Amino acid sequence: MYQEILAGTITDDDSAREVLYSKDTKKDGLKMIKSRLRKKLMNQLFFLDENPEGIPVSHAVEQACLAKFYQARILIDSGANDLALPILKQVLAKSTEYDFNYISSLCIRTLVQSYVNLKERSFFYKAVDQLNAVNEKLAADQESEMLFWQANIELSHSVAARKNFLKRLDEVLPKMKLLWEKAQTFESFNNYYRLFIWLHELTGDFEKIVLLTSMIENELQDNKVIQKRFDSRFNKFIQVYAHLRAKKLEEGMVLANKYLSSFNPSSNNWFAFMENYTLLAIHAKRYEAAHLLLHQVQTNPFIKKINKFAQERWVLMESYLHFVAPLKDQPLKWHTLAQNAPIYSKDKEGFNVAILILQVMYFLEIGDFEALEYRVESLKKYAQHHFKDSFSERSRIFFKLLNTLVRSDFDGGTTQKKGQYLYNKLQKTPPPGDAYAEIEIIPYEHLWELILEKIRLSSVYSR
Repeated sequence: MYQEILAGTITDDDSAREVLYSKDTKKDGLKMIKSRLRKKLMNQLFFLDENPEGIPVSHAVEQACLAKFYQARILIDSGANDLALPILKQVLAKSTEYDFNYISSLCIRTLVQSYVNLKERSFFYKAVDQLNAVNEKLAADQESEMLFWQANIELSHSVAARKNFLKRLDEVLPKMKLLWEKAQTFESFNNYYRLFIWLHELTGDFEKIVLLTSMIENELQDNKVIQKRFDSRFNKFIQVYAHLRAKKLEEGMVLANKYLSSFNPSSNNWFAFMENYTLLAIHAKRYEAAHLLLHQVQTNPFIKKINKFAQERWVLMESYLHFVAPLKDQPLKWHTLAQNAPIYSKDKEGFNVAILILQVMYFLEIGDFEALEYRVESLKKYAQHHFKDSFSERSRIFFKLLNTLVRSDFDGGTTQKKGQYLYNKLQKTPPPGDAYAEIEIIPYEHLWELILEKIRLSSVYSR
């Protein structure tokens, strides 16, 4: 059964019966075979590679600690307390080093039991003191963990539940921060860190994420507890992303260049990091640098490994970059890209918007004003159906600017005059939080400035 499942010939109960039994054989033994195979596979879990590529070292340490603890537990249950003691002490030392407080608590409690069995009075009381100290840390970990889990379930439940929980932001985060500062454990830190970033992404307060990630980057140098288990690459990724969203573009470019070597070019994380790096360059109008970064991505042979959606996202970014900063040796490349722009599903609102806008830019570039009017009308209908909340405000304003372009009969002076109020409003409207983010590959302000420049130079403007 195992071999046939691997080969793909068994995919469900019916195909299993067809493969494993002849026509004249009773087929009621399948349930027992499945049960035996499941039991064998579960037993093999203990022999898996503890440190496969991409898995944190701390994960392997945790599994090894638990395995040794269970060995000691079996020895104690068998009456071999003296043999269990050195194993428990070894596990305790490693779990303390990596701040696995729940394992440390299990170990010390078992040591206490062993000392009782061996009638070791002085060792017993020393272990009890250790247990009380560890249990204080464990209590902080558990309280912090419960706060994080509650936040997770509320933020993932519904829009109403998420909005209600976000109102408790000033209550929950300070409580979690206090737990971390008092306990100084990895778990209390990590729960606070993750929830802090998540909540401030949702509210769009990326300035605070910049401050936290910068502080953590400095603290990693001195805090050995965090160093052992924290994935610094994640912090680097979020730090650069937060700089992009907070519009700290030049600072973000410096950090992205500094951190790039931390990511393996064969990994999905490298491509995700390069997206933020390239967007930083585009938003900073460092188009030459953006073309160089795009070239790095396109010549990376591992780009074929990333999923189709991510590949199409790079095509869309390339299209926009060639529109705002065409290369001399590829003057019409973005035209082809715009005409063949990938079509995303309706739930990917930001990408649909980006594609529709790109096609508007295409018709403006080639001077097909009839098609352009039709496309702007499509944008208007799209906005009516999809932009029903405040999180699409920037796209809504930009669509109105495009409509002003049509109503002004593509006259540069009239368009600029009629659109000035909306343009000023656009500049004052911040991007939405991450959970509702539209994809502005080129900031709308930059696109509008480019549109005005193009129609001033066009034959329509001269008439």
